[in-house]
Amino acid sequence: MSEKIKVLFWPGFWYPDRSDRLNGIFIRRHAEAVAPLTDLAVLYVTAGRSRKKFEIEASDDGPGTTVRVYYRPFPVPFRPLRIFNVGCYFFAARRGIRFLRARWGEPDILHLHVNPPWGQVAAMEFFFPGRPFIFTEHWSGYHRANGEFRGFFRKWLTRRVVRRAYAVTPVSRNLQELMENHGLPGRYQVIPNAVRCDLFHPAAAPSVASPKVFLHVSRLTPLKNVAGILRAAAALRGRRSDFRLLIAGEGPDRGSLESLAAGLALSGECVRFVGRQDESDLARLMRQADCFILFSEYENLPCVVSEAMASGLPVIATRVGGIPEQVRADTGILVAPGDEAGLTRAMAVVLDGGAPFDRAAIRRFAEKNYGYAEVGNRFLLLYREALHDGKKNP
Repeated sequence: MSEKIKVLFWPGFWYPDRSDRLNGIFIRRHAEAVAPLTDLAVLYVTAGRSRKKFEIEASDDGPGTTVRVYYRPFPVPFRPLRIFNVGCYFFAARRGIRFLRARWGEPDILHLHVNPPWGQVAAMEFFFPGRPFIFTEHWSGYHRANGEFRGFFRKWLTRRVVRRAYAVTPVSRNLQELMENHGLPGRYQVIPNAVRCDLFHPAAAPSVASPKVFLHVSRLTPLKNVAGILRAAAALRGRRSDFRLLIAGEGPDRGSLESLAAGLALSGECVRFVGRQDESDLARLMRQADCFILFSEYENLPCVVSEAMASGLPVIATRVGGIPEQVRADTGILVAPGDEAGLTRAMAVVLDGGAPFDRAAIRRFAEKNYGYAEVGNRFLLLYREALHDGKKNP
């Protein structure tokens, strides 16, 4: 194909009022991986911000042409009445699609992200009938511990989307299994979350100084079990003082976690809460660290683990979700969720050099599996297959 394929990225959900780094980071990374290889546009449709009935913002400063459409939803008091907002989404999407067609043109293929709302599916089938589409799933709602994938209509709609998609691309094999266990048969192909290897990379000369630094990054919620990390650190601190723990991120648990750290006698010299970090600052923190810790109750395929590995860090993480697909014996240590004693032992192993990790090899593993070139080319191949098969079977 001489001309680039025109791809429309269309996330199902986006939260414009959430300022944390994790808001849409998975989708943005996929867009950045695909953008150099395609003619890309991104369409966001979301409720809640507009004072007008509809409002459109457009820019070319992201990966591809980006259009955001905001709409004012009906203030419905009962959940069943939210069906009225399906129409709001539909007409907001219509405005965005008309704007894109005038400014950018007609897409060859659609790329949906995250469990789609009713309005999105209705708009797709009305405005792009018969157009091939890829459906990428990042959502954690399929996990039993999360439980958000429920209700007859949501399950029916998701089954319809999965069945009609040319391909369904969950970000991990574990997520594929969860979806299949929910009765969602489809043409699956796992394509992982992507990582910016240009930004996240090892330090030019890794520090050999003591104390060693453990780093944790997350939105501070009960799911991430940062309290368990603090208790493990306190148990280790009772025996040795040759480490520090940095905790980056914000969230509803920050105040209680700082109180817990104080109650465990983990002084500011041992544990520091450094708050939300922008990407460049986070990359710098990773270059200064010696090991990354994630102690979540459940996960899909955390971008932050891939970013740590791209920075050459060994990872201590829980054996949940897609994490075992990232963390192997030569890239880190897995522990059972909630096993604080196991986490303490793993931290001690890293401190004592009992598992000598090759940071350059960890970096190569991340680049090979999660780098933009790998992820972008896998999507490009899938787009070409979908268009080729569509021409054979119009």
